[in-house]
Amino acid sequence: MTKPRVGVVGTGWWASTAHLPALAAHQGSQLTAICEPKPERAREVAARFGVRHVFVDLADLLAADVVDGLVIATPHTTHHALARAALEAGVHVLVEKPLTTSAAEAFELVDLAESRGLQLTVGYTYHHTPAAAFVRDAVREEIGELVCVAAQFNSATQSLFGGGEDPADADVPHPTTYADPASSGGGQGHTQVTHLMGAVIWATGREVEEVFCYQDDRGLPVDLVDVMAFRFAGGGLGTVTSTGTAVDGQPPRHRIHYDGTRGTAFHDLATGAATLVRAGGQRVECPAPSEGPAYPTGAPARAFAELLAGRGANRAPGDLAAATVAFLDAAYRSAATGRAERVPRRGEACRSLAQRTDR
Repeated sequence: MTKPRVGVVGTGWWASTAHLPALAAHQGSQLTAICEPKPERAREVAARFGVRHVFVDLADLLAADVVDGLVIATPHTTHHALARAALEAGVHVLVEKPLTTSAAEAFELVDLAESRGLQLTVGYTYHHTPAAAFVRDAVREEIGELVCVAAQFNSATQSLFGGGEDPADADVPHPTTYADPASSGGGQGHTQVTHLMGAVIWATGREVEEVFCYQDDRGLPVDLVDVMAFRFAGGGLGTVTSTGTAVDGQPPRHRIHYDGTRGTAFHDLATGAATLVRAGGQRVECPAPSEGPAYPTGAPARAFAELLAGRGANRAPGDLAAATVAFLDAAYRSAATGRAERVPRRGEACRSLAQRTDR
Protein backbone atom coordinates (compact mmCIF):
# COMPACT_ATOMS: atom_id res chain seq x y z
CA MET A 1 0.00 0.00 0.00
CA THR A 2 1.28 3.49 -0.89
CA LYS A 3 2.18 5.54 2.13
CA PRO A 4 -0.21 8.46 2.69
CA ARG A 5 1.21 11.88 1.90
CA VAL A 6 0.84 14.41 4.73
CA GLY A 7 1.47 18.14 4.73
CA VAL A 8 1.53 20.76 7.49
CA VAL A 9 0.03 24.25 7.32
CA GLY A 10 1.81 26.60 9.72
CA THR A 11 5.34 26.26 11.09
CA GLY A 12 4.95 27.93 14.48
CA TRP A 13 6.08 26.54 17.80
CA TRP A 14 3.57 23.68 18.10
CA ALA A 15 3.95 22.48 14.53
CA SER A 16 7.73 22.60 14.85
CA THR A 17 7.96 20.90 18.24
CA ALA A 18 5.10 18.37 17.97
CA HIS A 19 3.54 17.68 14.57
CA LEU A 20 6.52 18.00 12.24
CA PRO A 21 8.95 15.85 14.30
CA ALA A 22 6.27 13.17 14.70
CA LEU A 23 5.50 13.03 10.99
CA ALA A 24 9.14 13.17 9.92
CA ALA A 25 9.88 10.14 12.10
CA HIS A 26 6.73 8.19 11.17
CA GLN A 27 7.59 5.22 8.99
CA GLY A 28 4.07 4.65 7.70
CA SER A 29 3.58 8.00 5.93
CA GLN A 30 5.39 10.62 3.88
CA LEU A 31 5.85 14.21 5.08
CA THR A 32 5.62 15.85 1.67
CA ALA A 33 4.71 19.53 2.04
CA ILE A 34 4.81 22.63 4.20
CA CYS A 35 2.68 25.74 3.80
CA GLU A 36 3.93 28.87 5.55
CA PRO A 37 3.37 32.51 4.50
CA LYS A 38 6.87 33.56 5.60
CA PRO A 39 9.16 32.20 2.84
CA GLU A 40 12.38 32.29 4.86
CA ARG A 41 10.78 30.45 7.78
CA ALA A 42 9.20 27.95 5.37
CA ARG A 43 12.55 27.11 3.75
CA GLU A 44 14.33 26.79 7.10
CA VAL A 45 11.72 24.40 8.51
CA ALA A 46 11.54 22.38 5.28
CA ALA A 47 15.30 21.90 5.33
CA ARG A 48 15.23 20.88 9.00
CA PHE A 49 12.63 18.16 8.44
CA GLY A 50 13.55 17.12 4.91
CA VAL A 51 10.34 18.32 3.25
CA ARG A 52 10.43 18.58 -0.54
CA HIS A 53 7.47 20.83 -1.38
CA VAL A 54 7.25 24.32 0.12
CA PHE A 55 4.32 26.70 -0.41
CA VAL A 56 3.39 30.13 0.88
CA ASP A 57 -0.27 29.82 -0.16
CA LEU A 58 -2.66 26.96 0.64
CA ALA A 59 -4.41 27.21 -2.73
CA ASP A 60 -1.13 26.47 -4.49
CA LEU A 61 -0.48 23.48 -2.23
CA LEU A 62 -3.92 22.02 -2.88
CA ALA A 63 -3.62 22.58 -6.62
CA ALA A 64 -0.28 20.74 -6.69
CA ASP A 65 -1.87 17.45 -5.54
CA VAL A 66 1.03 16.50 -3.25
CA VAL A 67 -0.91 15.60 -0.08
CA ASP A 68 -3.64 13.22 1.02
CA GLY A 69 -4.02 14.86 4.41
CA LEU A 70 -3.16 18.18 6.03
CA VAL A 71 -2.31 19.14 9.59
CA ILE A 72 -3.49 22.69 10.27
CA ALA A 73 -1.53 24.33 13.10
CA THR A 74 -2.23 28.02 12.71
CA PRO A 75 -3.90 30.71 14.89
CA HIS A 76 -7.33 29.66 16.12
CA THR A 77 -9.43 32.05 14.06
CA THR A 78 -7.83 30.87 10.81
CA HIS A 79 -8.77 27.20 11.28
CA HIS A 80 -12.19 27.34 9.64
CA ALA A 81 -11.18 28.85 6.29
CA LEU A 82 -8.09 26.66 5.92
CA ALA A 83 -9.85 23.43 6.90
CA ARG A 84 -12.80 24.22 4.67
CA ALA A 85 -10.52 24.79 1.67
CA ALA A 86 -8.72 21.51 2.30
CA LEU A 87 -11.94 19.51 2.71
CA GLU A 88 -13.44 21.05 -0.42
CA ALA A 89 -10.31 19.91 -2.27
CA GLY A 90 -10.87 16.32 -1.08
CA VAL A 91 -8.07 16.35 1.52
CA HIS A 92 -8.36 14.80 4.99
CA VAL A 93 -7.70 17.21 7.85
CA LEU A 94 -6.23 17.26 11.35
CA VAL A 95 -6.94 20.66 12.91
CA GLU A 96 -5.16 21.80 16.04
CA LYS A 97 -7.50 22.57 18.93
CA PRO A 98 -9.87 24.34 19.15
CA LEU A 99 -11.45 23.17 15.91
CA THR A 100 -12.79 26.71 15.35
CA THR A 101 -13.88 29.60 17.55
CA SER A 102 -17.59 29.47 16.68
CA ALA A 103 -20.12 26.67 16.83
CA ALA A 104 -21.55 27.41 13.38
CA GLU A 105 -18.15 27.17 11.70
CA ALA A 106 -17.23 24.00 13.60
CA PHE A 107 -20.42 22.16 12.66
CA GLU A 108 -20.08 23.31 9.06
CA LEU A 109 -16.70 21.57 8.86
CA VAL A 110 -18.20 18.39 10.33
CA ASP A 111 -21.00 18.39 7.75
CA LEU A 112 -18.54 19.09 4.93
CA ALA A 113 -16.19 16.26 5.95
CA GLU A 114 -19.07 13.79 6.24
CA SER A 115 -20.53 14.80 2.88
CA ARG A 116 -17.16 14.22 1.19
CA GLY A 117 -16.34 11.00 3.07
CA LEU A 118 -13.23 12.58 4.60
CA GLN A 119 -11.57 12.27 7.98
CA LEU A 120 -11.77 15.32 10.26
CA THR A 121 -9.86 15.02 13.50
CA VAL A 122 -8.62 17.49 16.13
CA GLY A 123 -5.35 17.76 18.03
CA TYR A 124 -6.55 16.73 21.50
CA THR A 125 -3.39 15.12 22.81
CA TYR A 126 -4.88 13.78 26.05
CA HIS A 127 -7.26 11.55 24.05
CA HIS A 128 -4.26 9.45 22.95
CA THR A 129 -3.37 8.09 26.39
CA PRO A 130 -4.22 4.85 28.22
CA ALA A 131 -5.77 6.87 31.04
CA ALA A 132 -8.21 8.60 28.69
CA ALA A 133 -9.37 5.28 27.24
CA PHE A 134 -9.68 3.82 30.75
CA VAL A 135 -11.81 6.76 31.92
CA ARG A 136 -14.00 6.68 28.85
CA ASP A 137 -14.83 3.01 29.44
CA ALA A 138 -15.40 3.65 33.15
CA VAL A 139 -17.74 6.59 32.53
CA ARG A 140 -19.77 4.82 29.86
CA GLU A 141 -19.90 1.33 31.37
CA GLU A 142 -19.10 1.37 35.09
CA ILE A 143 -20.25 4.41 37.06
CA GLY A 144 -23.93 4.27 36.19
CA GLU A 145 -26.03 7.36 35.56
CA LEU A 146 -23.79 10.42 35.25
CA VAL A 147 -24.59 12.82 38.09
CA CYS A 148 -21.80 15.39 38.24
CA VAL A 149 -18.51 16.31 36.56
CA ALA A 150 -15.89 18.57 38.15
CA ALA A 151 -12.96 19.68 35.98
CA GLN A 152 -9.95 21.85 36.86
CA PHE A 153 -6.99 23.15 34.85
CA ASN A 154 -4.31 25.56 36.02
CA SER A 155 -1.48 26.82 33.83
CA ALA A 156 1.11 29.57 33.54
CA THR A 157 -0.40 31.50 30.63
CA GLN A 158 -0.43 34.97 32.18
CA SER A 159 2.70 36.19 30.41
CA LEU A 160 1.59 34.64 27.12
CA PHE A 161 -1.79 36.39 27.23
CA GLY A 162 -0.20 39.66 28.30
CA GLY A 163 1.08 40.51 24.84
CA GLY A 164 4.37 42.26 24.18
CA GLU A 165 7.16 41.52 21.76
CA ASP A 166 7.62 38.06 20.33
CA PRO A 167 10.85 36.23 21.20
CA ALA A 168 13.44 35.78 18.46
CA ASP A 169 13.03 32.00 18.70
CA ALA A 170 10.21 30.98 16.35
CA ASP A 171 9.89 27.60 18.07
CA VAL A 172 8.31 29.00 21.25
CA PRO A 173 4.81 30.47 21.78
CA HIS A 174 4.36 34.05 20.56
CA PRO A 175 2.31 36.51 22.65
CA THR A 176 1.24 38.48 19.57
CA THR A 177 -0.80 35.45 18.52
CA TYR A 178 -2.24 34.36 21.86
CA ALA A 179 -2.96 37.82 23.31
CA ASP A 180 -4.79 39.09 20.23
CA PRO A 181 -8.48 38.10 20.22
CA ALA A 182 -8.53 38.53 16.45
CA SER A 183 -6.08 35.60 16.20
CA SER A 184 -6.90 33.53 19.28
CA GLY A 185 -10.61 34.15 19.69
CA GLY A 186 -10.04 34.28 23.44
CA GLY A 187 -7.61 33.30 26.15
CA GLN A 188 -7.86 30.61 28.81
CA GLY A 189 -11.10 29.28 27.39
CA HIS A 190 -9.98 28.59 23.83
CA THR A 191 -6.46 27.60 24.83
CA GLN A 192 -6.92 25.56 28.03
CA VAL A 193 -10.60 24.89 28.87
CA THR A 194 -10.82 23.30 25.44
CA HIS A 195 -8.54 20.53 26.79
CA LEU A 196 -10.88 19.84 29.70
CA MET A 197 -14.18 19.97 27.88
CA GLY A 198 -12.73 18.14 24.89
CA ALA A 199 -11.89 15.32 27.29
CA VAL A 200 -15.27 15.49 29.07
CA ILE A 201 -17.35 15.41 25.90
CA TRP A 202 -15.17 12.65 24.41
CA ALA A 203 -15.40 10.52 27.57
CA THR A 204 -19.13 10.96 28.13
CA GLY A 205 -20.27 11.17 24.51
CA ARG A 206 -22.69 13.82 25.76
CA GLU A 207 -23.40 17.35 24.58
CA VAL A 208 -23.90 20.26 26.96
CA GLU A 209 -27.30 21.95 26.96
CA GLU A 210 -26.67 25.17 28.91
CA VAL A 211 -23.73 26.97 30.53
CA PHE A 212 -23.16 29.93 32.84
CA CYS A 213 -19.70 31.47 32.82
CA TYR A 214 -17.72 34.02 34.82
CA GLN A 215 -14.48 35.33 33.30
CA ASP A 216 -11.74 37.60 34.62
CA ASP A 217 -9.07 39.02 32.31
CA ARG A 218 -7.12 40.66 35.18
CA GLY A 219 -6.25 43.55 32.91
CA LEU A 220 -5.12 41.43 29.96
CA PRO A 221 -6.53 41.52 26.40
CA VAL A 222 -8.15 38.07 26.80
CA ASP A 223 -9.68 35.98 29.57
CA LEU A 224 -7.23 34.59 32.13
CA VAL A 225 -9.61 33.00 34.67
CA ASP A 226 -12.75 31.06 33.77
CA VAL A 227 -15.38 29.48 36.01
CA MET A 228 -18.29 27.67 34.37
CA ALA A 229 -21.32 25.70 35.51
CA PHE A 230 -23.21 23.61 32.99
CA ARG A 231 -25.99 21.10 32.41
CA PHE A 232 -25.69 18.12 30.10
CA ALA A 233 -28.41 17.35 27.60
CA GLY A 234 -30.26 14.41 29.10
CA GLY A 235 -29.31 15.18 32.71
CA GLY A 236 -26.23 15.63 34.85
CA LEU A 237 -24.40 18.77 35.97
CA GLY A 238 -20.80 19.95 35.80
CA THR A 239 -18.30 22.64 36.69
CA VAL A 240 -15.08 23.88 35.11
CA THR A 241 -12.47 26.08 36.77
CA SER A 242 -9.38 27.20 34.90
CA THR A 243 -6.76 29.83 35.66
CA GLY A 244 -3.61 30.94 33.89
CA THR A 245 -2.08 32.37 37.08
CA ALA A 246 0.06 29.37 38.06
CA VAL A 247 3.47 30.39 39.42
CA ASP A 248 6.86 28.69 39.44
CA GLY A 249 6.87 25.62 41.66
CA GLN A 250 3.08 25.27 41.70
CA PRO A 251 2.13 21.68 40.87
CA PRO A 252 -0.15 21.33 37.84
CA ARG A 253 -3.81 20.59 38.44
CA HIS A 254 -5.27 19.13 35.28
CA ARG A 255 -7.95 16.78 36.49
CA ILE A 256 -11.53 15.66 36.02
CA HIS A 257 -13.91 13.83 38.40
CA TYR A 258 -16.91 11.93 37.05
CA ASP A 259 -19.50 10.99 39.70
CA GLY A 260 -22.21 8.47 38.87
CA THR A 261 -24.86 6.48 40.69
CA ARG A 262 -22.65 3.36 40.87
CA GLY A 263 -19.16 4.80 41.16
CA THR A 264 -16.64 7.55 40.43
CA ALA A 265 -13.91 7.94 37.83
CA PHE A 266 -10.95 10.23 38.41
CA HIS A 267 -8.67 11.37 35.57
CA ASP A 268 -5.37 13.10 36.38
CA LEU A 269 -4.42 14.48 32.99
CA ALA A 270 -1.12 15.92 34.24
CA THR A 271 0.30 12.58 35.39
CA GLY A 272 -1.55 10.29 32.99
CA ALA A 273 -3.10 8.25 35.80
CA ALA A 274 -6.76 7.35 36.37
CA THR A 275 -8.85 5.56 39.01
CA LEU A 276 -12.26 3.92 39.04
CA VAL A 277 -13.96 3.54 42.43
CA ARG A 278 -16.96 1.21 42.31
CA ALA A 279 -19.82 1.16 44.78
CA GLY A 280 -18.56 -0.66 47.86
CA GLY A 281 -15.10 0.89 47.61
CA GLN A 282 -13.37 -1.40 45.11
CA ARG A 283 -10.64 0.53 43.31
CA VAL A 284 -9.31 -0.12 39.82
CA GLU A 285 -6.17 1.79 38.87
CA CYS A 286 -4.74 2.89 35.56
CA PRO A 287 -1.23 3.90 36.65
CA ALA A 288 0.79 6.75 35.21
CA PRO A 289 2.99 5.61 32.30
CA SER A 290 6.31 4.13 33.42
CA GLU A 291 7.88 5.11 30.10
CA GLY A 292 7.11 8.01 27.82
CA PRO A 293 5.35 11.29 28.61
CA ALA A 294 1.93 11.74 30.18
CA TYR A 295 1.28 14.26 27.40
CA PRO A 296 2.44 12.58 24.16
CA THR A 297 2.79 15.62 21.93
CA GLY A 298 3.42 13.67 18.73
CA ALA A 299 0.48 11.29 19.15
CA PRO A 300 -2.21 13.25 17.25
CA ALA A 301 -0.09 13.59 14.08
CA ARG A 302 1.00 9.93 14.22
CA ALA A 303 -2.59 8.81 14.74
CA PHE A 304 -3.69 10.96 11.81
CA ALA A 305 -1.11 9.34 9.54
CA GLU A 306 -2.24 5.90 10.69
CA LEU A 307 -5.87 6.87 10.07
CA LEU A 308 -5.04 7.86 6.49
CA ALA A 309 -3.27 4.53 6.02
CA GLY A 310 -6.45 2.70 7.06
CA ARG A 311 -5.15 1.73 10.47
CA GLY A 312 -6.49 2.82 13.84
CA ALA A 313 -9.48 4.88 14.89
CA ASN A 314 -10.25 8.59 14.94
CA ARG A 315 -9.55 9.35 18.60
CA ALA A 316 -10.66 12.99 18.36
CA PRO A 317 -13.50 13.09 15.82
CA GLY A 318 -14.77 16.37 14.46
CA ASP A 319 -18.34 16.05 15.77
CA LEU A 320 -17.28 15.82 19.42
CA ALA A 321 -14.69 18.56 18.95
CA ALA A 322 -17.43 20.73 17.43
CA ALA A 323 -19.61 20.10 20.49
CA THR A 324 -16.70 21.38 22.57
CA VAL A 325 -16.52 24.53 20.44
CA ALA A 326 -20.28 24.98 20.89
CA PHE A 327 -19.83 24.79 24.66
CA LEU A 328 -17.13 27.47 24.56
CA ASP A 329 -19.17 29.59 22.16
CA ALA A 330 -22.01 29.67 24.69
CA ALA A 331 -19.63 30.18 27.64
CA TYR A 332 -18.09 33.30 26.10
CA ARG A 333 -21.56 34.64 25.34
CA SER A 334 -22.60 33.95 28.93
CA ALA A 335 -19.62 35.89 30.28
CA ALA A 336 -20.66 38.82 28.10
CA THR A 337 -24.39 38.75 28.86
CA GLY A 338 -24.24 37.77 32.54
CA ARG A 339 -26.82 35.02 32.12
CA ALA A 340 -26.92 31.32 31.34
CA GLU A 341 -26.72 30.63 27.62
CA ARG A 342 -28.05 27.72 25.62
CA VAL A 343 -25.38 25.71 23.81
CA PRO A 344 -26.13 25.62 20.05
CA ARG A 345 -26.73 22.23 18.48
CA ARG A 346 -25.49 21.04 15.12
CA GLY A 347 -28.46 21.76 12.86
CA GLU A 348 -29.37 25.14 14.29
CA ALA A 349 -25.76 26.31 14.35
CA CYS A 350 -25.37 25.58 10.64
CA ARG A 351 -28.62 27.41 9.86
CA SER A 352 -27.23 30.38 11.76
CA LEU A 353 -24.06 30.34 9.68
CA ALA A 354 -26.06 30.12 6.44
CA GLN A 355 -28.18 33.11 7.47
CA ARG A 356 -25.05 35.09 8.32
CA THR A 357 -23.41 34.16 5.00
CA ASP A 358 -26.50 35.17 3.03
CA ARG A 359 -26.48 38.72 4.35
